[in-house]
Amino acid sequence: MRPWPLLLTLVMPAAGSDWPPALRLEEAAPPPAALAAEPLEACPKFRFFSESESYPDEAPAIKDVSPFPPADLPAFADDLDRPGLLKALETNLAYWKARPDSYRITVGKDSFAAPAMRAASARLLGIFSSGLTPAEERELLAAEFRAYRAVADDGSGAVTFTGYYEAEIPATRAPTAASRYPLNLRPADLVKTTPAMGVDFDYGHYVDGAMTRHLSSGEIYAGGLSGQGLEAAWSAHPAHIMLAQIQGSGVLRFPDGDHLKIGFDGANGHPFKSVQRLLMDCGEVPAMNFQDFIAYLSRQENGREERLVSLNPRYIFFRVKDKEAQPQGAIGMPLIPGRSIAVDPKPVPYGLPVVIKTRRPVAQPGGGLSFRDFTRMAATHDTGSAIRGPGRVDIFWGGGPVAEREASSMKASGELYLILPK
Repeated sequence: MRPWPLLLTLVMPAAGSDWPPALRLEEAAPPPAALAAEPLEACPKFRFFSESESYPDEAPAIKDVSPFPPADLPAFADDLDRPGLLKALETNLAYWKARPDSYRITVGKDSFAAPAMRAASARLLGIFSSGLTPAEERELLAAEFRAYRAVADDGSGAVTFTGYYEAEIPATRAPTAASRYPLNLRPADLVKTTPAMGVDFDYGHYVDGAMTRHLSSGEIYAGGLSGQGLEAAWSAHPAHIMLAQIQGSGVLRFPDGDHLKIGFDGANGHPFKSVQRLLMDCGEVPAMNFQDFIAYLSRQENGREERLVSLNPRYIFFRVKDKEAQPQGAIGMPLIPGRSIAVDPKPVPYGLPVVIKTRRPVAQPGGGLSFRDFTRMAATHDTGSAIRGPGRVDIFWGGGPVAEREASSMKASGELYLILPK
């Protein structure tokens, strides 16, 4: 499950530059007893950042979803292989088989019951596994299904697409002089909240009988959870931990080459605040992809990396997974690279087939990137705490260096269409 999406703005590398930068395990000295004044405190936006409940990467620009003529769907020339599509549709069908008949979703002004969604999922799987031509597939979609399109406030219908991936970060099994930041497992007192509790946060714990948010990231990095045996591993850089948290899953690579896989297992209930957006708004950093920003944070000295990361109070807890396990989405099933997307499940429910049309980066053998338009079918399998409205979509890229390069540089406007039964 993705806790929040990748940022944001794509920056092309300079000709001949060494890109992308490697995340280096650099020795991190303990912070001095007296910390220097934080330069950001002179920025007018810093006070707003500190006092605001949240500070997202960007404000949602999308209002709603609305009906769209299915015959006008984009020409269906899927850019990925058919097995991945069938696996995504099978995942949708499994999701709906697990829902009770009384379960319903709302899309726009329309409501759909689980039995209708199961039947539609099975029918779509049959259509796309029958060896039909793309034209025949589109004809059946138009005849047997209805479509909806994300609608922007300005009427453009534009949707912002970004990417996420299974991050790999260096780690140690025990703390060292350099690796003193723990990647924490879920605390025993962490509770997933429900609407009946009357709170507006997703996770918390009871303090004197009242549900409240758990420790902030700064309190955790200061040792607030020490002594509970929650440390899955240790890192030299809180920015690397933040990278794994933002991706929602990761591979911890140890010096001997062995590894652990970790996945989302709850949060502390605090809202997400984008440190990268703050630093951009205050003029400290230019627009850059997220991979470059993590490298920038990792170079900060005298405890500033920890201070900057701690400006975002949200903290994600992990669970250790099987070494061969695949990242899972919010629906509790494995994500399919290129096919699974993270959405806001209020306007765009889980388990839906969608058609996306946008532009993506493509890693080149020499280290650069090219860009190409594409149209493909995907499915809504995941979410993130900072993904708000039907106009924000994260595409799961998979794992490995190529996925890292491409997902970190993915930001493009495009079109999003939802496929539902008549």
